[in-house]
Amino acid sequence: MAGTLIRPSTLLIDTNLLLVLLVGSQNRQQVARFKRTSAYTAGDYDLLATYVGGFAEMVVTPNVLTEVSNLLGQLREPFRSRTLGGLAQLAQNNEERYVPSRRIVEEVDFRRLGLTDISILMAAGNDVTILTDDLELYLKLAGLGLHVVNFHHLRRVLAT
Repeated sequence: MAGTLIRPSTLLIDTNLLLVLLVGSQNRQQVARFKRTSAYTAGDYDLLATYVGGFAEMVVTPNVLTEVSNLLGQLREPFRSRTLGGLAQLAQNNEERYVPSRRIVEEVDFRRLGLTDISILMAAGNDVTILTDDLELYLKLAGLGLHVVNFHHLRRVLAT
């Protein structure tokens, strides 16, 4: 974990982990079966759900929501519709921080990190904890002094 010692009470979750959270919330066994989340287990979902539950609020970016929606579209019915319903509820119940794409592409690290990761970087601040499994994004955010948690580190810490 990087950044300040006091953990902000608001969470922003990166694409892969938000996908795990949504799939697992409908059926935790599907996490390991779905191609896009197969690197994770039902236990990872449990850990993620517990960690997320420790935050008072969540914020999202339209870029993350769009990626998650597109990936959930690969699920089979009726699971697809149920999981997209969960995404709809998440979008309706949480603050969305929008950064125009024209500003995102002007960032120096855009070509290295891409649109979604830069949107996370620009939407985050000292009031947000960012949860990611992306090492490059983690290192960039940590280097900026933002409060960021790498899920792989969280897994190791809580497994011991």
